[in-house]
Amino acid sequence: MMKLRLLTLLLLCSLTAFAQEEGPTRVQQDHNLLSGLDAPNAGIGIKGGVNFASLHGSDKDILGDVSGHTNFHAGVFAQIAFGEFFSVQPEVLYSRKGYERNDSTFRMNYFDVPVLAVFSISENFSVHLGPQAGIMIAAKEDGKEVDLKPYNTFSYGAAAGLEGRLNRFRLGARYVHSLEDLRKEDGAGEPINEDIKNSVVQVYLGVAF
Repeated sequence: MMKLRLLTLLLLCSLTAFAQEEGPTRVQQDHNLLSGLDAPNAGIGIKGGVNFASLHGSDKDILGDVSGHTNFHAGVFAQIAFGEFFSVQPEVLYSRKGYERNDSTFRMNYFDVPVLAVFSISENFSVHLGPQAGIMIAAKEDGKEVDLKPYNTFSYGAAAGLEGRLNRFRLGARYVHSLEDLRKEDGAGEPINEDIKNSVVQVYLGVAF
């Protein structure tokens, strides 16, 4: 009887030690399987950085002597890995774009949603490429609200960039090229067809969790 009790006690102790050793590992494996964190450059996180905005298009001279505008962007990302080489990264960003003319600053605020294909060249380096859609939520001239009616508030385009990763930190640069004209009406409310579009160079820092 005493031997049976001792054997039962030893068995319980062995099972407890095995569970403590194997339990977290299996949970971590399941977590990695679901989130793709065992693949390079996968995860979720926050990011933010600098926008170097400008205009492009054959009709941009209609606006006069314009120059670039520097502002910021910030948001969240989720990168989903499909193996060690390929991932998909959707983002939601608040982004300030615009241009400067003479002594005036024109600023447009957007919510942008890029959906990027990510090609991991190595564990610490990747190439990003994909479409981007955005909605203009506000426009200002020298800090004063501007009517959005003349603008195409929905925009679309393409984005491409490079990113480096060190542990949970990410440092990258990206070029976003809009394919939608900035305006659809002139100052008198008449429909127009002018080739003036946004373009932005972004430099950012991200943190994955």
